[in-house]
Amino acid sequence: MPAERTRLPGFVFGAFCAVMFGFAVGAVWMVPSMMFGRALPALVLPAGWILGVVVRRWLRFRGAAGALLAASATLIAAAYTACLVAAANISGMMGVGLAQAMADAGPAMLIDLAGLAQGPGDIVLALAGAALAALVAWPLRARGRHAH
Repeated sequence: MPAERTRLPGFVFGAFCAVMFGFAVGAVWMVPSMMFGRALPALVLPAGWILGVVVRRWLRFRGAAGALLAASATLIAAAYTACLVAAANISGMMGVGLAQAMADAGPAMLIDLAGLAQGPGDIVLALAGAALAALVAWPLRARGRHAH
């Protein structure tokens, strides 16, 4: 683990980056959801894999901290996508643009609507995606040691 990640400012910056990557993956996840006109909760599995790789290789967090950050980023991506799907539904029903629907509804209403739309299967898939992200972020073997 790099020295700058063991200090508090490095960890806080890395956590901030992981959250932003979670939002970015959630926004990209929204594109196929809009194309198909419905939420696609199974995409949490590739999203979790991607976020696990990002945390381990780009942000260089490994071990428990990396697993926690990757799982958290995956859950943020799933929640953000659910909010965006709720906003898209409002947009379609009211005949207004997506940005206008998000502004009119507000964050609290979008979070409530997203929560109402989640079934038990969606929650299980989100937890499975978070677990996959944690496993990908956790190294399986020591890096840098190869048998000669």
